[in-house]
Amino acid sequence: MKILVPTDLSDNADQALNFAVSYAQQQCATITLIFSYFAVYDFAAEAVRMAQTIENNAKAELNKIISKVGRDVEIDFKIIQGTVANAIFSTANNDDYDLIIMGTQGASGIKKNLIGSNTAKVIKESSIPVIAVPFGSSFESIEKIKVAVDLQHDKEGIFRKLIKLTETWNLPYEIIHIENKPNFSKKIIFKGLESYLNENFPDCDFSFEMLQEINTDKGLENYVKNKSDSLLVMFSKDRGFLDFIFKHSHSVKMVYHTHIPLLVIK
Repeated sequence: MKILVPTDLSDNADQALNFAVSYAQQQCATITLIFSYFAVYDFAAEAVRMAQTIENNAKAELNKIISKVGRDVEIDFKIIQGTVANAIFSTANNDDYDLIIMGTQGASGIKKNLIGSNTAKVIKESSIPVIAVPFGSSFESIEKIKVAVDLQHDKEGIFRKLIKLTETWNLPYEIIHIENKPNFSKKIIFKGLESYLNENFPDCDFSFEMLQEINTDKGLENYVKNKSDSLLVMFSKDRGFLDFIFKHSHSVKMVYHTHIPLLVIK
């Protein structure tokens, strides 16, 4: 397995890397750190000097990071000139990465908002799974995996991806679905999902809960509010589901300002 970890060299990016290192050790995976920058300049000569300075400083910092964690996992780095999202997408797609792990916040003020927006963009547009790691969370603190299903876009292959990514954690899975009103058809589908998962993944520990909330996405936010020991998993077969999520400001906050790690699988 190959894991891509974007970094802006902030404390939160370092925390996301620590999460990735712990995960990689379980999966026998390799990690690539990616640092991107966008130089603003007026003259070509100035551009060369600025780019060289940025890259030299970044290389020094990245080498320091590798010297600290390189004993625990195989790790290298790339430095790319361009926007954060474009650097991530081009690297992930061209080099066949299996997973992106990134922090949700970096520096304060406007940088914090930009970094949050970059995380949201990657989650929304990435074709490979993404784990967003909020500040203050750690791999070791996760004791449960909460899987939110919409019972519309959930297909067999997406559950197999989930199990492949998380089975080495040996943690219980809590499958949750939220409806805004009683729905007999969805209850039948949910029961079918329960039977399917228990039959096809007998070594996994599943529990199932169907909740009713007037506002389903707000209900999910409330459900995970006090679940600091959990990883939240959301599926998206197509872009429509995440488009719905990103229309609501409180849900955007849940995606990249959430207090628990979020895994999005497509």
